[in-house]
Amino acid sequence: MKDTAGLARRSKVGLSGLLAFGGMLSSSAPLHAYEVPLSPVAVHDAWTLGQRNDQATAEFLSPYSKQVVEGTQQGPHVAEIEVLTPFALVLDQSRQNLSGYSEQQALQAYKQRGDTVIVRIRLMLPAAYPQAERSSHAPPATGGQSATLRPENFWQSFQFAVKQHGKVIDARSVHNKPVYSSATKASSATLDGQTVWLEFDAKAVGSDEIVVEVTTPDAKTVNVGFDLKKLR
Repeated sequence: MKDTAGLARRSKVGLSGLLAFGGMLSSSAPLHAYEVPLSPVAVHDAWTLGQRNDQATAEFLSPYSKQVVEGTQQGPHVAEIEVLTPFALVLDQSRQNLSGYSEQQALQAYKQRGDTVIVRIRLMLPAAYPQAERSSHAPPATGGQSATLRPENFWQSFQFAVKQHGKVIDARSVHNKPVYSSATKASSATLDGQTVWLEFDAKAVGSDEIVVEVTTPDAKTVNVGFDLKKLR
């Protein structure tokens, strides 16, 4: 009986160890797997993490964006580069729609969007950049004042490329959105920067490192790498 009991205890410990090891594999492997297309489970995970919108969400998304500090800050410059995989796009949309946004809606949005990779580049203007006349796309000024805005087309002086294995990946589309400061009674709204989106077919982007290359108006090149093998 003693031997039988000892064998049972050893078997129980061994089984527990195997289950724990298997649990670590199942919990860690999906977190570092660039997945195209997304499975229903992956959409569920992304939607859930986005709805949490807490420290765990922020920590998960941290490797997907990088601050850029190299190069001159005296003229228009690159401030941040972010990569959003299909999984991260579902998560990002979920965290921006916290009220009444269902998992079914997230799945439908993913199907409509398709498998897409977005490279989001934030360009900033220094405070001393020359000002120009108000743009028709600017937000309305407050207090009856007319806002003075800097030229909105400065982003077109930059060149953008995303490369993998030294080859440029063709972007499906490129679009931008100006970033304004808020107008107050004491100061007018000004154009602070631009956000530029490069959209790619995820099927053209392999599970490997990509390099985002931005050439500034003063011919300086900024290169930022993202290893998709370590992103979901």
